[in-house]
Amino acid sequence: MGILKSGILGGFRKKLGPAIGRRHMGQNLISALPHKSTKPATSKQLETQVKLGLLNGFLSTIDKLVNIGFNQYVKHNTEVNAAFSYNYKHAFVKDGEAWLINYPKIIYSRGHIVAPEMPQLVMEGEKITFRWLPQNQSAYCQFTDLASFLVYCPSEGSAIILLNAVNRYAKSYTIEIPAHYFNQTLHCYMNFNSGNGKIVGDSVYVGVL
Repeated sequence: MGILKSGILGGFRKKLGPAIGRRHMGQNLISALPHKSTKPATSKQLETQVKLGLLNGFLSTIDKLVNIGFNQYVKHNTEVNAAFSYNYKHAFVKDGEAWLINYPKIIYSRGHIVAPEMPQLVMEGEKITFRWLPQNQSAYCQFTDLASFLVYCPSEGSAIILLNAVNRYAKSYTIEIPAHYFNQTLHCYMNFNSGNGKIVGDSVYVGVL
């Protein structure tokens, strides 16, 4: 793949002869036309395809969180791509012959803001309550830090996302879940960002319900 500073007599898009031009991240890119392989995919290639689909699907579903949590790691890619690269090595677990997302190992945000202290989950009826312990204030741990929450439902392939919903001092937050999440497996996460939104913190896996 070539990168065109000014294009060939100007940038171009889509197919031009044996080449394809496109604009990505502020650059003109040119690549050769893809060639379909006549060889059957190996088991390793099929495994990689499954993993790519699983992780991309999950991160794309929660991109509202990823776009904030991995923004500082973007260079010539996207936040989802940066999160993908960081998580890939530890993102999977095998169940029999099937590969699954290793949800407790996934991180959607990385930064200096201090993570919640001993976060816990309580589910009562159609509500999930996140709770965490008080912490001493410091440069990266303020009562005004704001908590974001994620409740992910694998069977639905969907999520409840709440950005900067409550401050650290509140020590708890309750989320009402929809009826179609009842009796489903739910993976829950949270993280803190600074009150002004300029600094993010590591996300933590709180638990499964």
